[in-house]
Amino acid sequence: MRARETVTSAATQIKNSLGSIIALTGTPTQANQPLWRRLDVFARTDLKDTLSAEAQADIAARLHPLVSLHNRLADARWEQPSTAAESSTGDILSGHGTGSITVTTIGAIELLAEVFTAVAGAIESLATRLTAQSVFSAPIPISVPAYVREIEASTARISTAPDPAWTWESHLEASDPS
Repeated sequence: MRARETVTSAATQIKNSLGSIIALTGTPTQANQPLWRRLDVFARTDLKDTLSAEAQADIAARLHPLVSLHNRLADARWEQPSTAAESSTGDILSGHGTGSITVTTIGAIELLAEVFTAVAGAIESLATRLTAQSVFSAPIPISVPAYVREIEASTARISTAPDPAWTWESHLEASDPS
């Protein structure tokens, strides 16, 4: 599924960009951190003069739901339901993860890929601008609020209800009685 690969690639780009911003403070990051851990480090790191605490908190808050969805998407084995009633549209997918089942649609995963791509681009651009400002020791025009608004607008696409294109239902998988 190409949309899943797009989400994974964009998640890596987000993780690396967050690491670049953290590195500007002299705080080392571990290369093999998963996205959820990198976001946690980003949210807790004192970014000093690199990024305001308010912008940092806003970015972290907007990324938390994405990380959760990324984990559900990446940590599951996805398949189309086998019963005719469940797969009448051919658009429904079931993801079987550790102890849970997530039901969504192909359209929702494609929307998630679009959101991840937009957010990754915004965070990468912000990281590049902050790095240039740090390297050149000169004020480079950066509208941090504009980046935060762009991230907020992108992530709002997946949290606005009701939207039939955006459906994710998770529940615990029934235990096997055998």
